Amino acid sequence: LGNGFWTQEIYYHVLNAGLRIPPSAGSASGVLPNPVGYNRVYVHVDGDFTYEKWWEGLAAGRSFVTNGPLLTCTADGEPPGQELSMEDDRPITVRVSGQLITRDPVREIEIIHNGAVVETIETGGATPFSFEREVTFETDGSFLLRAITNVKQTFRFASTAPFYLRGTSRSQRISRESCRFFLAWAEERADRVRENVESEDQERAVLEHHESAIQFWKERVHSANAD
Repeated sequence: LGNGFWTQEIYYHVLNAGLRIPPSAGSASGVLPNPVGYNRVYVHVDGDFTYEKWWEGLAAGRSFVTNGPLLTCTADGEPPGQELSMEDDRPITVRVSGQLITRDPVREIEIIHNGAVVETIETGGATPFSFEREVTFETDGSFLLRAITNVKQTFRFASTAPFYLRGTSRSQRISRESCRFFLAWAEERADRVRENVESEDQERAVLEHHESAIQFWKERVHSANAD
């Protein structure tokens, strides 16, 4: 399960760094032993379904990803991707509701705020399982819901795209720790290139992108406004 949890951790760092990138999915069929359609993304579309509306919904993050369970939810009646305002930076209480449908057992649904599990909803093994819960968030940032199945041989789960919490004192929360995470990663990769690429032309071509990334993350660390 380690690779699945690690991939999730990287995505939470992306969100904590202030980058609003909605999740998507690909089957990796032919690269991994996955059938076509194993990893999926579902998008909420209002009104009649069209190709254009689906892509607009995906870009807006009105979606969830899965390689098993179906996990739909709203926050104060709105789908994922929505920005909720925190008046005067005070804690906000949000009504989270939705439904889980799964073939594999799921013990709980996790509510993850800024990369950390802040609350769990016990399913009792029921499917379909409907839920409604009021959750109070103390700080701005993002939150999402995740359900991991009790399947040991693979990381089978569903995750909603994030909802965003915006305070009044800053346009978005940018975590210094998460920005440093990516800065250290980019610097480590650049050092590895220098150690393993013998051609100066190849080294220069490859390092151009690494150095651009390093500069981006240095600026992001400088502009960070949260731990």
